[in-house]
Amino acid sequence: MAYNLHMYAGVAVWECGDKLTKAEETMRIHAKRMIQYNHDNGLRNILPHLQLALKLMGSAEDAFMTFCGISEDDFFQQEWHRKGGKTSKLIGHTTRLYLAIMRGDMALAERIYEMGKMYHKGGILFIGSIMRAFLGGLVAFATARYHGDNEKEMIRVAEESISTIKIWAKHSYWNFANKLFLLEAEYWFLNGNEKLARRKFGDSIAAAAKHRFKNEEGLAAQRAAIFHLHYNRKQEASSYLKHAKDCYEQWGATGLVEQIDAAMSEILEGLD
Repeated sequence: MAYNLHMYAGVAVWECGDKLTKAEETMRIHAKRMIQYNHDNGLRNILPHLQLALKLMGSAEDAFMTFCGISEDDFFQQEWHRKGGKTSKLIGHTTRLYLAIMRGDMALAERIYEMGKMYHKGGILFIGSIMRAFLGGLVAFATARYHGDNEKEMIRVAEESISTIKIWAKHSYWNFANKLFLLEAEYWFLNGNEKLARRKFGDSIAAAAKHRFKNEEGLAAQRAAIFHLHYNRKQEASSYLKHAKDCYEQWGATGLVEQIDAAMSEILEGLD
């Protein structure tokens, strides 16, 4: 039951692009049932997803406090020191990684990625592992552009991510095409090929829109804005941020909408 709950929650929040409010309501019901059934593992597996949905929606509620009586930070401190429970550790790590990337905080995302390496060795392939391959590639490309001490390692991770997603896209083009195009866009961005990077960002946005992944359509538009800002094309960056905002509004991610509003305001001030 715990694994099935995790699979449902992962798909509902970060994969299918359906309304976050619907996913939040359903997960809240399942969390209550896990308490009624005294199913501790089921509760541990669903709460990180519920917390992620709440943060994306801009809610100040702490799901861990609501259902466990302790804060999110205290909950994860207990998880890290608890024997076993690898799946809940993976889920907690991946939801935090996802949130950092959706917020555009790649410095935090890199730290979270590095912290989670110990939990992603071996084991079964589950929704969090699939997302980590994609998210890890995005983090690696962003990190490699700053030419830090681990640049070569980050490039290796990024290229491995593309290879992995490319295999999955052959088996399920619908689910992975937009992810592959976004990683390829970041590849060409890193290597200074503006023409191909621009085209791949567009391909990723179009594929996500066609397959109704509003969350990943917004993410691709947000990353495209960063690409154009890098080349000081503020008008184009603002246009892509507006696209991302529209996607996040449809998804129900009010927290991300507010963040993009602030970024757009800063860009538009620079255009005056």
